[in-house]
Amino acid sequence: MAAILVAGAGALDLGLLAVTLTLPRALFAWFGGGWVDRHRRRPVLIGADLVRAVALLAIPAAAYWHAMSMPLLYVIAATTGVATVLFELADHVFIADLVGREQLLDANGKREAVDAIAEISGPALGGALVAWLTAPIAIAVDALTFVASALLIARIRTQEKIAAASAASSFVEDVRIGIHVVWRDPAIRALFIAAAAMTLFGSFMASLYTLFALRDLGLTPTELGIAIGCGGIGAFAGATMSGRAAQRFGPRRTLIGSLALGAAMQVLIPLAPPIPWIAMTFLIATQVLGDGVLTIYLINETTLRQRLLPPEALGRAAGTFHVANGLLTPIGALAGAVLAESIGIRPTLWLLAIGYAMALVSLIFARRALPVTTLLPTQLDPKAATR
Repeated sequence: MAAILVAGAGALDLGLLAVTLTLPRALFAWFGGGWVDRHRRRPVLIGADLVRAVALLAIPAAAYWHAMSMPLLYVIAATTGVATVLFELADHVFIADLVGREQLLDANGKREAVDAIAEISGPALGGALVAWLTAPIAIAVDALTFVASALLIARIRTQEKIAAASAASSFVEDVRIGIHVVWRDPAIRALFIAAAAMTLFGSFMASLYTLFALRDLGLTPTELGIAIGCGGIGAFAGATMSGRAAQRFGPRRTLIGSLALGAAMQVLIPLAPPIPWIAMTFLIATQVLGDGVLTIYLINETTLRQRLLPPEALGRAAGTFHVANGLLTPIGALAGAVLAESIGIRPTLWLLAIGYAMALVSLIFARRALPVTTLLPTQLDPKAATR
């Protein structure tokens, strides 16, 4: 909004802004993964929060001095992108230090529930702040939340598990280890392939969903906002049920079942007719049910990775996932835009369901490697992924 309303950004400017926000995440993910494996995570979390706060505060400052420009926003987007990926990598490892591996499923579920509440309330609050205070001042409020986060994290006291001093420290070796621990274990490999497929094809929807809803289906911005907000409700419900689902059905059936339902729900998007009230029903069903079951999948997938992978390589393994995400997101968005121009938006969105089905197939082929029952502390083998 700041780019559009203050810097006069066009479509190409916004595309480049998205690239500068996501591409640095891919470039720094492996470096950051090795760093958080060998160093204390809490200072990284605090530092990343403070860097993002300072970077975001540059936007209202530039607006005050009438110096807002797209090059400045590109630099800020790249800076916040790097800080965010470092925070997420450190957070992925730090949570295991905080709660222990046996409590990861419960902890991840609670955190996803909080994220769902933010998804419900955040966009509406952000829009209200932009309307009330203008976009740059709203970003200043956002920057202060990162300061609050840093202060809260600074109060945490826990013993962190750091990789041995003899662990490899070169960037090339970090990359090799990150790929090795992900690819050698059949369960983690299947989760990685599934994540890559969903990221690539999910990027189609990210770039086309709004245009499809407003132009092809005839929804108003308010109606679209209501539909998207319902996704937060579904995600919250999924977060609260993720632990019970894993305990009742086991990780294998939970992962495959939730991904199957999530893939099936994606067909409702291209099936939505250009009749606004019916289209709203289709989109809300996708948001509530689809986001709900996919949240169950995400929580169990994250927990399984944290439990199966060796603790000393969690950061580098997460870096491998982040690199794939950071590279495939802009590729998918660009491919989706090109396909939409050539064959139309609705046919292109059918590929979203096909991509999710491909992710499901990767899990089905590797189902024997997925745990049947919830892993207990005595069953955890930190070296399993290296064999």
